[in-house]
Amino acid sequence: MRRTKQKTNDSSLRGIFVTATDTGVGKTLVTSALVARLTQRGIDVGVMKPIETGVSRSTKAQSDGARLRRAAGSHDPIVEVCPYVFRLPVAPLSAARAEGTTVQVATILRAFRALRKKHALVMVEGVGGVHVPITGTADVLDLVQRLRLPAIVVGQSGLGGINHALLTLHALRKKKIPILALVLNQLRPVHTNTARAQEQSTVNLLRRLAGVPVVGPLPYSPSVNRNWNEGLIRLAETAPITKLARLVSACGRETP
Repeated sequence: MRRTKQKTNDSSLRGIFVTATDTGVGKTLVTSALVARLTQRGIDVGVMKPIETGVSRSTKAQSDGARLRRAAGSHDPIVEVCPYVFRLPVAPLSAARAEGTTVQVATILRAFRALRKKHALVMVEGVGGVHVPITGTADVLDLVQRLRLPAIVVGQSGLGGINHALLTLHALRKKKIPILALVLNQLRPVHTNTARAQEQSTVNLLRRLAGVPVVGPLPYSPSVNRNWNEGLIRLAETAPITKLARLVSACGRETP
């Protein structure tokens, strides 16, 4: 039986901002899978990728913004979902300057407010890590603070994941941004004893030191690279994404 999407007009939870310890650790994968899972649970989810770089005409259909829209079944205007799209695959500040323009945080805030009026929850995916510059005076961390959203942090489960995760969590706490969870993602197959030991060490230490729920690690999913839509459906049904969806739902109930 098809579930009716839940839509609320209260301000219990404006949305969630998904950031990462670095670029290429799986923000879009985690955000899309979470959006798909929440939608399956009957929640009306809007999606937003405020700034995306490295998008050409030939790659537009595979862009992060396009994938988020498909995961949510979104028909919202692209100017609300992706207010800023740049061709050069560099930091937003440089990408905007290369096209003779600048990112205006006020434009992103207006787009977010428009989406928030239409959906019970808006999932916002960042660009790169928290200190990536988006204007001459603001970085991603400043954007999260201006949106007044709790954050989910995506990081890698292998060697190097501990330092990057703790630095990112520290930066968010310094700005007093609530952190909903740390999601660990397998970026490559874990076949050897050494790789398994490295991952186990990373996961165990972060569960002890992070001070927030640690979700995962998400299994390495080569099927996602071969067929994004089918791989995403399978990932959305995994235990880590289901747990993350429960955390988001609980956050919505508890936030005043």
